[in-house]
Amino acid sequence: MQQQTVQQHTRLGREFLPGCNLTQLTEQQVTQFKQSLWEHGVIVLRQQHLTASQLKEFAIATFGDSTLGRYTRPIDPEIDPDLQSPGVSILGNPKMHTTEIRGKFAWEWHHDKDHLPKTEGMDMNTLYVVMLYGVEIPPEGIDGKPHTTEFLDMVEAYNNLSREHQQQLEQTSMHHLSPFFPKPGSDVPMKLHPIVSTHKVTGKKGLYLGSDTSIRVGMEEKLEEAKLFWQELFETVLERTPVYAHVWQPGDIVFWDNSQVMHAGTPYDANKYRRIALRVGVVDKTST
Repeated sequence: MQQQTVQQHTRLGREFLPGCNLTQLTEQQVTQFKQSLWEHGVIVLRQQHLTASQLKEFAIATFGDSTLGRYTRPIDPEIDPDLQSPGVSILGNPKMHTTEIRGKFAWEWHHDKDHLPKTEGMDMNTLYVVMLYGVEIPPEGIDGKPHTTEFLDMVEAYNNLSREHQQQLEQTSMHHLSPFFPKPGSDVPMKLHPIVSTHKVTGKKGLYLGSDTSIRVGMEEKLEEAKLFWQELFETVLERTPVYAHVWQPGDIVFWDNSQVMHAGTPYDANKYRRIALRVGVVDKTST
């Protein structure tokens, strides 16, 4: 698929409060932080120095989330304990003796909201925020360019469609399954989400495409057609909507709103470089 990639975007990737310390934000600054996130979809804090526990504490205090720690792992003695906390995932290759990469599935375009478990009263238009903290960053990807995470503005993607195409998409929904899980289960079932949805805070319309495992309603028994429908729609989005590539620096924390953006990680050579990134996903319970 052809795509235009930019490192400066009109909306995505705005840096928030240069020089601030995430653990010392005032109540007013936290309010400004959330307003900036809803406005821009992707925001960045640079030069942070946090433990996994501090990152999780900020998430809970800011978004009022109570679903963290659903899946817990014992402390790994081969990884710095400051990088470990229930509810915080480590992505990359944190162990020196192995090149196994955690989270390679995230190199495909997707919305993290498909990972949400089945929770009473939680609809698929729920505000789901992910924060990714780059502790150790490879200097380059396998393409020799700076290591990045790519984002698509799905509000812009909707606005770039013809009015006729918008109206067609507004009439239907897709079933979604997390690409992390091969089959639906009791914790992460197949979910139904409108292709065009209205953001709960901004009121703006945007596309929600999930990943290429999505199945358009009416195509449940025609999986090849469903995949083709998704691929053609996504190709249209890529042709008309620039991709924002965040160039990582150690100490960056990137926050994104999965109701507004899709994203994809980019490959790097784990034989040459180590990557350690801490991920926290939170459901916002303070804006609804």
